[in-house]
Amino acid sequence: MTYFDSIIGQDSIKAHLSELVSRNALPHSLLFYGEAGLGKLDMAIGLASLLLGRQVFSQPKGEAYLADVKEARLANGEMEKRIEAEGLPIYMDKGDAFWIRPMKTTLKVEQWYSLLQDHLSVAGNGNRVVIVEDFHTANAVMANAMLKTIEEPPEQVYFIIITNKINTVLPTIISRCMGVGFNSVDIDTIRTALVERGITGDIEQALLAGHGNPQLVEKLATQGRIEMLELAVKVMDTLAFETRWFSMISLACESLPRESLSELMHWLRLVSRDMMALKMGAQDGQLQVPMYKTQLLRLLPRWSMQALAKVITETLQAERALRLHIKTALVVDGLCIALHDAREED
Repeated sequence: MTYFDSIIGQDSIKAHLSELVSRNALPHSLLFYGEAGLGKLDMAIGLASLLLGRQVFSQPKGEAYLADVKEARLANGEMEKRIEAEGLPIYMDKGDAFWIRPMKTTLKVEQWYSLLQDHLSVAGNGNRVVIVEDFHTANAVMANAMLKTIEEPPEQVYFIIITNKINTVLPTIISRCMGVGFNSVDIDTIRTALVERGITGDIEQALLAGHGNPQLVEKLATQGRIEMLELAVKVMDTLAFETRWFSMISLACESLPRESLSELMHWLRLVSRDMMALKMGAQDGQLQVPMYKTQLLRLLPRWSMQALAKVITETLQAERALRLHIKTALVVDGLCIALHDAREED
């Protein structure tokens, strides 16, 4: 058993990090990047555990630890709605492992100042590790505050920064960290791991649609659906067939957090690409989301190749707007109008 057992694949990263720790050669600032679902958070927790010589938080993804924190907050009289809507500024495991997560949807500079002033301002008795999750949600003030710290890190403190969007990270932060890129995992490795975990769903179908993303494959195999993917197909359908398309899409998206909307943009692009591929006669094995082939074939007569290409460009622009913290309602409304106009032009 090792601290990395919960991670599917990424064996070269596990070996490299373990070797650096054993040689006492691990840099004090690391940047884990790659799409969601590839094991970055579990790798960070595993590395923190290796550096401290004990399991910190919990595997997988700190779920048991977070559940315990929630139970303690409920026992302390906090309202469940508040707990679910807003986390703690800093999660701490025995004073040497710290985990900063977005509060609501954003990493705030106050969290970083609290970490420095309340926990890292005095020398420790050994290694200390700080995990910063979803760094792509940090604003410029937070990023610059972190930059000043990692330029001259406190003694025996390691920072593990996690992001799904490396292109949003300041070049100055990238240059001061050891970058660790996470890539897709081969399907045989994912299949073996899921079988060992007792997953009994349609693993083969999930592997086709999961594209080497273990978390996505497991979710498809166990639940048979992905909420934002379903919504992406619904959006394309609504734009094609409904007269009340604007209000219907606005209502469907109005309560979604910024991260979910970014995920929706990703799936809209994949759906549009599949529709273009189907127009060119693609087979199931060439599709990104083959389980939706029937629904997409129904939509084909209503979407031209030009309009489908517009989906790709407009969703990329929408993602940029979301990163700039433009109001989500404005982003959704602008996207819907642009896509409707593009479809109507044909």
